Amino acid sequence: MGVFTKSCFSVICFVTALALQEQANFDIVKGKKVVNATKTIKKVSQFQCAASCLRLVEKGECKVAGYNSGSRECYLSSHMLEAVVANATDEWKILIPENGK
Repeated sequence: MGVFTKSCFSVICFVTALALQEQANFDIVKGKKVVNATKTIKKVSQFQCAASCLRLVEKGECKVAGYNSGSRECYLSSHMLEAVVANATDEWKILIPENGK
């Protein structure tokens, strides 16, 4: 029964990922980070960070998300260019939702 549950969970996650990808595309830019975050989420994946931003796009509350793969922290911002600065490491990247422009 445990294998069946894990398989179903994996399938559900995969289908959710495909649905999210079809709803909105994100431009990913390495070496940039968000400094003017309106919300911080700790211990999440890049996918969870993108999904969190996507949920807030409609309300205008997320125009860019910053993600640090080392710390697994997500920084959401309702600001666009003024929220982003260059950073030399590849641990940092920004996620820009297509319909958040």
